[in-house]
Amino acid sequence: MSKNFKEFPGEEWKKYELKKGTNSKVYHISNFGRIKSVDRNSKSEMIIKSSLLKVGFMKATIRIKGGTCEAIYPHRAVAELFLEPKSELHSNVIHRDFNRTNNTSKNLAWVTDEERKVYLKNRAIKYGYDKKPHKKGVGNYKLSEAKVAIIKKELSKGKTRKKMIAKRFGVTATQINRIEKGENWAWVKPIH
Repeated sequence: MSKNFKEFPGEEWKKYELKKGTNSKVYHISNFGRIKSVDRNSKSEMIIKSSLLKVGFMKATIRIKGGTCEAIYPHRAVAELFLEPKSELHSNVIHRDFNRTNNTSKNLAWVTDEERKVYLKNRAIKYGYDKKPHKKGVGNYKLSEAKVAIIKKELSKGKTRKKMIAKRFGVTATQINRIEKGENWAWVKPIH
């Protein structure tokens, strides 16, 4: 059995059932929000990479036989496997720290529809999602502070090309360069 990754201290894995399944691999989710595949024959283990969606959530796409794909949203999968909802009314998953890329079981919680509404209002306040002119002179543009915080995080990683970031957020590569240099949105900090 071989692995292409190291496990974190305290990391626990649980089997994740795909809707359609595969003949060759079994999938597991960890309490840290990571997804791994285990080959049924060789038993080799491999981390499945997740991508960042425009809305800030992580998503992994699994190819299954027949050429179709199935999406796994780590925050939802971790909550389903590691957290028990208090009641049937607790059907929404939130990120306690408002960071949609932090999918550890300690950062997730099941909430009711009403609790989710309050959470979304608080998250909007934290990341400046309102469309009203901002106190620092930013009005109703394509980018919000929250989106710029995500862009700055992506730029700091250096793994995604600026052209791809620009395309994902519907802006020009020039705008991404200006954000990187601090010419635009200088006061916004990268999302944690």
